[in-house]
Amino acid sequence: MTGKRVVIVGVIILVAMVCLTGCIAPPKGNPEQNNAQGGTGGIQGGGGIAGTPTPTQVPIETGFITPATPFPVVTTPASGTSGTRLPDVTPVATEYVAIYYNTIALKNNRTAYNYDLKRPPLVIEMCFFPNMTSRTIWYESNTGEREERTETVTTISPYAWFEVTVRDPVTGQVIAEEGFSRGYGTETGKDLTIRSPGKYLIEFSGNEIRTEIQIKVPKTEVQTGELLRNMSCSI
Repeated sequence: MTGKRVVIVGVIILVAMVCLTGCIAPPKGNPEQNNAQGGTGGIQGGGGIAGTPTPTQVPIETGFITPATPFPVVTTPASGTSGTRLPDVTPVATEYVAIYYNTIALKNNRTAYNYDLKRPPLVIEMCFFPNMTSRTIWYESNTGEREERTETVTTISPYAWFEVTVRDPVTGQVIAEEGFSRGYGTETGKDLTIRSPGKYLIEFSGNEIRTEIQIKVPKTEVQTGELLRNMSCSI
């Protein structure tokens, strides 16, 4: 009877242990989250192991930015070649020749010349020497005693003017023009340049003025001329 009692008591103890074990429910939710909230880790209600480190949180999608793999760093190899520099081109000076040189005095008259320009430019250089007029003016001095004084004033003649006109010899259309006085200004030296090939009629007209004129063109097989002169007004 004693042995049966021992068996019965053992069975009762085993059943009790099974019942106690079935009453312990596993933690709900994410184990890692429960572990972080519990502070001590392990099973809620149990002893657990104190001091368990919190695991590193993996980035999650927030709805604004999405996790991605960083773009790999690409190393660009250094180029072994450099840009090729073209050699500097030394400009070749154009050799000019004079196709006309003269100093003309005009008194309300004009003269003209034709020229067939094969290779531009054609440059007309001009230096002006207008007639001058002198007049004596009288005035009273404003300092000390009012003395009568006179002074001679020299100015350009109001009748002095010059004009060069370049035309189409067939139609008479004016291609270019320049001059002295009459709206052209009174600089002592000027030039006029024609930059297109063609046949031209060059006219000179004026009054009470002496004009030094030189027409020059680039030297070629068909454009020949004389050596250039130094102009008096050093254009």
